Amino acid sequence: MRIKTVTTVVTTDSAGKPVDALPVRYAGAGETDVLGRPVSAISATEDALGIPVRVVTGKTAQNSAGQWVDSLPIDLGGHPPWVPDANRYMPAATGIHWSQSFIQTYASGLNYQCSKLFFGSPDYPTNSFLVPYLGFGLTDGSNAPQETINPNGDIVIDEAWFVHPNGTEYPILFGGNTGVTVTAATGVQFGLVTLPADLPAWSVYGIRTVWHGVVGNTYVGGYRAQRHRNEKYWAAGDLASIQALAAANGASTADRDPDARYNAVGNVSTSQPLAYGPAQIFAKGWDGRPVPIVLSDSLSERQEIAASADARRNMGIVSRWLDQRDAAWGSTPHMFMGLPGEKSANELNTSALLRWNSFLDVVKNTYNAGANPWTFVLDQSGRNDNNATAATWLSAKTALPGTRIKNRYGAGTRIVGMTLLPTMGSSDSGRTVAAYTVSTLWDAVSGTIKTVNDGVKASSVYNAVIDLQAAYMSDSDPLRAAAAENFPLGNIVGHPGNQDGVTTWDTMRLPNSVLLGARVMFEYQPGLWTSRTLISKTDNGDGTADFKVAEVLATNVQDNATLLGHAFTAADFIHPALYAVLRTVSRIPQSEKAKFYS
Repeated sequence: MRIKTVTTVVTTDSAGKPVDALPVRYAGAGETDVLGRPVSAISATEDALGIPVRVVTGKTAQNSAGQWVDSLPIDLGGHPPWVPDANRYMPAATGIHWSQSFIQTYASGLNYQCSKLFFGSPDYPTNSFLVPYLGFGLTDGSNAPQETINPNGDIVIDEAWFVHPNGTEYPILFGGNTGVTVTAATGVQFGLVTLPADLPAWSVYGIRTVWHGVVGNTYVGGYRAQRHRNEKYWAAGDLASIQALAAANGASTADRDPDARYNAVGNVSTSQPLAYGPAQIFAKGWDGRPVPIVLSDSLSERQEIAASADARRNMGIVSRWLDQRDAAWGSTPHMFMGLPGEKSANELNTSALLRWNSFLDVVKNTYNAGANPWTFVLDQSGRNDNNATAATWLSAKTALPGTRIKNRYGAGTRIVGMTLLPTMGSSDSGRTVAAYTVSTLWDAVSGTIKTVNDGVKASSVYNAVIDLQAAYMSDSDPLRAAAAENFPLGNIVGHPGNQDGVTTWDTMRLPNSVLLGARVMFEYQPGLWTSRTLISKTDNGDGTADFKVAEVLATNVQDNATLLGHAFTAADFIHPALYAVLRTVSRIPQSEKAKFYS
């Protein structure tokens, strides 16, 4: 809560000082106002941001210990005071992704490409945007985050634009030029754009990037265009044609966003194509709030794919929780360093140094006069370092922040840890909590992961630890996560398809309250259950909506089938789906952000 001055019915305090010169504070138990009323009976006042505060000042206001209220320590009821540095570049975009996963080939007539992506700005005005682009990509899976997914030719950026919320586009310049070449496998190029007026706090803005390569050569991207957020990905055979597509702002080119692969992960043949875009976005205007770099894997941010992203491009537990605009603790700008499959043992290690040396160090030393573009480290990673020997597993997790991070940034670097999430098996496809099976490795009550998480909580590496695992587990069983039975959604409206079990169908009518991007489970015949992923939504205006589904099959569905929100994205029971993500976010108190402060 910010310090604010107010005037009450009493104009001076016990020392004769004017009341309106005193800082506002939250009152404690037993305090009374000038009329002798208990503090809890005093009407709320609002500060300049509309945040409720309770005010007790005045010469007759005493607490139960007989102390004058105005002489007590100030309690702002929230975060410590923020010390702004408006000239320090800090992360200024939610939903950023590294180039990653696989290379793609420029096809004939499609080697000029353009992405239009939208991001959320911090909760303070920003300007002087720094927009870096990479010539390398990160591997996912067992070797993640090694920077070894590389194109065989340079990426030529023809132009890049900052898309203001009002629709106006401003050119991003590279050393004063509209375009730049990003060297394959090693290159990083930094673009700059200054707006004529500050971008308002909590805006959604865009970055539109036009690039090309030689037909037959390869490139690497990082972004799945999110249709519900009007993101686009176009391709054409020359610059004029791709510029025309961008100017028309029509649907993405079918080759770059095929219906059959929308919201899909996988390899170059099965995944939704990955568009090239900014590796991060920094901006000036920082108001002093904490800013973490997050050591992360898929359980931090990529449990979701595209269709379920929120209005600010957030996906996953950690990004959604950090970005919550809490009245007392504020939202937390952040930068994820990892991606799906990351092992702590691989990060900031062999073949995983370019993001640190050629990217973060340049921002620090060239643009920030030696100041890091972050204030502390949040360590979510370590799950993929799992080992039957708990000490080996714990060592792999803690060595990254405790040794390599602190060797690089200093022993005083603040490190906040997070406990690790377990994996389930299931004998009923994830419908009930009781049907989950848990191996010794993932037993959160008495198994290996329990020992590791206890070690995280006790480790001197961490200044504080957030117990993510506790928020994740079911209410009924501390050994098991939530299941579909915990997310009742009502019933399917009528039935999808024609119920012949032969003809495929791709649309379901459901209650309008069902969330886009969710995976749902339904009782298609008595006692038989199956699942679909919802990838588009059309509101019918009558409390129902028509949802397109990713899995186009001929399932014969009974009328008005019972509908549940699935807790996991797939049968591996590793990655929580949208309803389980949101449940976990809601169970991590925003007051845990107090651990971000020294």
